[in-house]
This record gives sequence, structure tokens and C-alpha cells, in this order.
Amino acid sequence: MVHRSIMWLGAGISLGLFLILGVTLFFVRPYSYHGTLYNPASAAADFALTDQNGEPFRLSAQQGNVVLLYFGYTHCPDECPATMGVFKEARSALGSLASRVQMVFITVDPQQDSPSQLKTFLAKYDSRIIGLTGSAAQLAPVWKAYGIYIQSEPQTLQPTAVTHSDQIFLIDPQGRLLVIYDFGVSPSDLVSDIEHILYG
Repeated sequence: MVHRSIMWLGAGISLGLFLILGVTLFFVRPYSYHGTLYNPASAAADFALTDQNGEPFRLSAQQGNVVLLYFGYTHCPDECPATMGVFKEARSALGSLASRVQMVFITVDPQQDSPSQLKTFLAKYDSRIIGLTGSAAQLAPVWKAYGIYIQSEPQTLQPTAVTHSDQIFLIDPQGRLLVIYDFGVSPSDLVSDIEHILYG
């Protein structure tokens, strides 16, 4: 009788340990990002350009913040406005955490995108989004460092159309390229990833 009780006790302990192990493994599963993870994360190429207020902006000065980096142009009819809309919604959803996130729009059309043009464009979404421009010579190495494809298509009586890569780059507070998102990522997915990075 005692032997059977010991057996039941042992079985109960084993079952308890199994359940504890299962719960532990469930809660410590690696976080799954909503974009393509850089593996390993690598230092983001630094650059210095001019923002929409005519002030200098250097990427490396943003260490300690999450940076969302997007390349586009202000006369873009579709993807660029849609992505700025995603930035706007994500910033709103982040609440007070937004102070630790820098959203950056870098032009792929410096001939048309002056600081004042960037300022007018970004004011439609959120004036806290940083718009960056410069000369073609200044921008070309930045485009190359981030693998941005650009093809200009002049159009009669209309602003130049530009075909370009359409991704968002997430740079972590240590200045590393961590995630790249394709067009169509939702604001809530961006917010989830940012919260995970900042909260651990």
C-alpha cells in the first residue's frame, strides 16, 4: 500500500515537473518579428544629410532610439504616402514610447525634394517624421549602403516618376540593422516589434 502511494506520488511529481517545463518553454519561445530578421544584426551604415528644417542630421546620433528608415519621394502617388500613413498610425499607437522612436524619410529624388518640399509633404502625416535630402553625390552612397534601387522616369507636364525599392529598415538602439519590412506591414506589427525591442 505504501509502495503504491509512493508510485502515485512519484507520478504526480513527474507530471507537475512536465507541466512546469511545458509552461516555461511556452513563455520563453524566441520572439517572432513581423519582417525579415538580419542574422546576424550588423551596424547600420552611418550618414549625414539635411533635414526638412535645413538642419544637419546624422544617423549615429540616434543611438539609444529605435530608427525606422524609409526611402521614397514626395511626388510618389502610392507606396510612399501609404508608408507615411503607417508611420503616423504607429507613432500614435506607441504613445509615450514614441519618444524613443525616430521615423526617417530619405528622398530618392533630390532634384525635386528640397527641405521645404519635404516639410510640406511630411506635415500631412506627422511633422515629427524626419525628412532628409542632400545632393545626388551625398545621397548616392546612402542609397548604395542600404541597397536601394532607383530608376527615374521623366514625364511630360508632370513631376518625375521614380521607381524605387520599397522597404522599411528597423535599426535598434545599438545602431544595428535588425529587421527589414516589405511594403504592406501594418502599424500594429511595427508597434509590436518596437515594444519588444524597447521592453525586452
